[in-house]
Amino acid sequence: MIELLVSVAIVAILIGLGVPSISGYIESAKLNASAQSYLSGVQTARAAAIRQNLRTEFVLTDTPVETANIEDNLVESPNGQNWVVRTVDPTRAQPAYVLIESKAAAEGAATTASLPSILITGLGAPTAFTGIVPFNGFGGTADASNYQFDLQSSRVGAACAPAGPMRCPRILVPAGGLARICDPLVFAATDSRGC
Repeated sequence: MIELLVSVAIVAILIGLGVPSISGYIESAKLNASAQSYLSGVQTARAAAIRQNLRTEFVLTDTPVETANIEDNLVESPNGQNWVVRTVDPTRAQPAYVLIESKAAAEGAATTASLPSILITGLGAPTAFTGIVPFNGFGGTADASNYQFDLQSSRVGAACAPAGPMRCPRILVPAGGLARICDPLVFAATDSRGC
């Protein structure tokens, strides 16, 4: 009986030591999945701009994607959780758009009431980022700016490495339009994952 209790105590200690690293891994996985979703939206906008030879926009927004005519009724936000890809509608008076694709931040969550755990910091240069990444018919950014999205977890105690247990991805959209995900903590000269 004593051997069994000692074995159970050892297993409990090992599980207790592993929980922080497991939760860090789970948060990292959520961040990477979200980064892939945002990257997919950016790539969809670029491909639509090239295919249709029309200005196309990737837009961050907090407007629910279920909103009627979201392409015309959204409010862009530089830190928006949802994203919308829309293109200019040349058949209507401007500004008018056609919806290509949209995605809610809570999509895939266990409950729709759960708040997203991802924080987005969007940056655009040389002007202040409004939440819109515009693409021209050549697939480059319409204003020749570089854009950057930093993703972080909003969970308490979840910090990016090296200070914390997880890696926080960055999405780069250069003026040429070919977006990619990178790791800001990796030295770019020696590793292709770096920014």
